[in-house]
Amino acid sequence: MNLEPPAGLRDFTPEIKILRKKIFNRIEKIFIRYGFDPIETSTVEYWDILKGKYGEEAENKLIWRFRLPYSDKEYSLRYDHTIPLARFYSRFQFPLPFKRYVIDKSYRYDNPQKGRYREFYQADFDIIGSREYTSDAEIINLVIEVFKEFKFNNYKIIINNREFLRYIFEKLLSINQDKIFKVYNIIDKLDKIGIENVEKELNSILDTDTSNKIINIIQLKDQELIDYLSKFNDLNELINYNNNIFDLLVDKKNVELSLSLVRGLDYYTGMIFEARVDEPKIGSLAGGGRYDNLIGKFSNRDIPAVGGSIGIERLIDAGIELKIFKMKKKTYTDLVVVYFNNTLKDAWSICNKLRSIGINCYIDIMSRDFNKQIKYAVDKDIRYLLIVGEKEIKNGFVLLQDRETKERINIKIEELDNIKNIIYK
Repeated sequence: MNLEPPAGLRDFTPEIKILRKKIFNRIEKIFIRYGFDPIETSTVEYWDILKGKYGEEAENKLIWRFRLPYSDKEYSLRYDHTIPLARFYSRFQFPLPFKRYVIDKSYRYDNPQKGRYREFYQADFDIIGSREYTSDAEIINLVIEVFKEFKFNNYKIIINNREFLRYIFEKLLSINQDKIFKVYNIIDKLDKIGIENVEKELNSILDTDTSNKIINIIQLKDQELIDYLSKFNDLNELINYNNNIFDLLVDKKNVELSLSLVRGLDYYTGMIFEARVDEPKIGSLAGGGRYDNLIGKFSNRDIPAVGGSIGIERLIDAGIELKIFKMKKKTYTDLVVVYFNNTLKDAWSICNKLRSIGINCYIDIMSRDFNKQIKYAVDKDIRYLLIVGEKEIKNGFVLLQDRETKERINIKIEELDNIKNIIYK
C-alpha cells in the first residue's frame, strides 16, 4: 500500500504546518492593513463558470474537470480565485470599490516539481470598481510589502501593460491574429528559456525582420522603453498612466518596466505584473493585473477590476532554500505539566487552570512514568516543564523549569497566573 498522497499533492508535518500558518497570518495582516476584507468561495465550480475564461492550454490540460456518475452536471475544481471572485461579486453586488482577499487552495493538473503542485495555496487580493491608476499602484504595493515583510532582497517586480503589447505587436508590427498568441506565448517564456531560444522560436513562425524587431524591443527596460514608446503619440496617455503608477509605489528599486512580460491568461486587459527572485530559479512568486471585462461576463455590467496573487507555495519553497524561513517550532505547546502517579489529579487541576488563563500546555494522557513525560517534552522541544510533586503539593507550590536556561522557580499554586508572565515575557 502506497501511503504517499497522489503526485502533486502533499502531507504537512506539524513543523511545516506551523511555519505555513505563521506565514499566512503575516500576509493576512498586510491585506487587512491596506483595507481589504476576507471572503471565501466554493472549491468546486460548475464547469460552465470557468469555461472560455482561461485560454486553450489551461482549459484543455490543467483544469480538474469531472462528472459524477449520479449527476448530469459537469464540475471543476477552482483553477484560481479570480473567476470565482467574478461570479461571487456578480451574485452579491457589494458597494464599490470592493476590496477583498482570500488565502485558500487552488487546483491545477500540472507537471509536479519544486514550486509547482497540483494542490496549492494562493493569497489573492483584488479591487473591484476602480479604473484609476491608484488601484493598480495599491496592488503592486501589496506585493512589495509582502517581500519586505519576509526580507526578500533579491526579487524583481516586472510591470507591463496589455495595451502596450497590442499597439506594438498587433498594430505597429502588423502580426496577424492567427500568430499573435503564439508570439505572446514565446515572449512570455523569456525568463525560462533565454533570449536565444526565444529568437529561434520566433524565427520559426515569423520573417527574420519582424523577429529581430521583437527581440530588440523586448530587451528594452525602464527609461529606454519609455523613450521608445514615447515616439508614438497614440501611447502618450498610457505612458502617463504607467508613470503615475510608479510615482505611488512605496519602493521602486526592485520594480522594472518591460515588454517581455505577457502573462498567459486571456482575461487581462491592462496593467500586468509578475514578481520573481533571482535565486532559486522557481518561477514567479506573484502575479496579476487588470481585468476590466471579466465581471461583466457574469453581471452584464461594465465593472472594472484589478488584482494580484501571491504564490505562497513558491514563496515558502524559496524562503526555505534561502534560509529566510526556518522550521524551528515543532508544536504550539509551550509548557508540559509533569506529574507522578499520586499527584495526577492535582496536576490535571493545575493544567486546567493554566489553560483557562491562556497558556498552551500539555499533560500526559497515556499513564506514562515521570521520565517518559520528560522525554516527550524533550522530543517535542517544549521549553517549559511544570513539575507537580507530592512534596511540592503539600507545601503549596509547583516547580517551573526552563529547559533552555536550566533555571528553576518555585511558584505558589495560588499564584499560577505569574507563570504566564514568565513564559510569554
